[in-house]
Amino acid sequence: MKSYGSLSLKCFIFLFMCSLAFSGCASFPNKEFPKYSFDQFKPLEVKPAIDYDLKYFWTNRENAAALPVFCKKVEDVFAKSNLFSEYKAGTGSLDYHFSIIMKNEGDIASAQLSGFISGLTLTLIPAQARDNFVLTVDVKKGDEVIKHYQYEHYMDTWIQLFLVFMTEAHHPNKVVNQVWDDMLLAFLHDFEQEYILVAQSEEESGEGSN
Repeated sequence: MKSYGSLSLKCFIFLFMCSLAFSGCASFPNKEFPKYSFDQFKPLEVKPAIDYDLKYFWTNRENAAALPVFCKKVEDVFAKSNLFSEYKAGTGSLDYHFSIIMKNEGDIASAQLSGFISGLTLTLIPAQARDNFVLTVDVKKGDEVIKHYQYEHYMDTWIQLFLVFMTEAHHPNKVVNQVWDDMLLAFLHDFEQEYILVAQSEEESGEGSN
C-alpha cells in the first residue's frame, strides 16, 4: 500500500509539472474602449506648457512599485503626442497642471478563487482575473480645476492548459501597456479638443477687441 501511495504521489507531481509546463498566461483588453493614435493629434502653433503629479493605486492602496513604470509611460505618451511645448513633473506656474491618478480596482478574491479551482483541475479549467483600470485627470489653471476627466478600461488575464502558445503575443505586460496607452491617448484627445476650443475663443475675443 505504501508503494502504491508513493507511486500515486509521483504521478500527481508529474502531471502537475506537465500542466505547468504546458499552461500559458494570456491577457486581452476591452475591445470596446475607444482607440486613438498619435497621428490624429494636430498640434497648434502655440503649444501649452504643462506640469503634472502622478499617483498609482492598487486595491485602494498606493503602489510605489508600479508608479515609476506608469510615470515612464506618461512621459513617453506626452513626448510622442507633440502637443506640449514643455512637460515636466511638479507643480510650477506653467499654463496647465495635470493631477493624474491611475487605479487598478481588480477583484483579488475572485481571482484567487478562480486560481484555486483551476489548480485543482491542473489548469484544465481556466483561471481568470480582471484588472479594472480607472484613470482620472484634474486639469488645473492656477488653483482652479477647470476640467475633470475619467476613463475606465479593463483587461482579462487567463491561465489555462495549452494557452502557452498565445503567451508571447498576449503577455500581460504588453497588454497593460496597451491599456495605459489607450487611456492616456483618450485623455489627450479630449484635452486637445477642449484646448483648441479655448484657443479659438481667445483668438476671436482678441480680434473683437481690435
